[in-house]
Amino acid sequence: MREKIEQILIDEYSYSDHVASVTADDLLKILPQLQPALQAWTDNRTITNVEVEGFSINQLMARDYTFPSALISLHWLLTEPDVAKAELRDELRR
Repeated sequence: MREKIEQILIDEYSYSDHVASVTADDLLKILPQLQPALQAWTDNRTITNVEVEGFSINQLMARDYTFPSALISLHWLLTEPDVAKAELRDELRR
């Protein structure tokens, strides 16, 4: 799955090899409740609008996040909610 994710990131999002590798590692570490969204995206690029702590995939993507970066941000909200909420709120206000 890692290689497939890396290839998608390189081919469809123009990530460099290094950034694709780091991002794939991060995506493979996401919590179980986010894994179905990752699987759907990996299988056929289906965007699943997951919401965590008042932030959603669609909301983040509307602010120019890629799906992978939005999913990683939701993982961050689950693992460090106070820090992530404050940072994301500040970023979305800009």
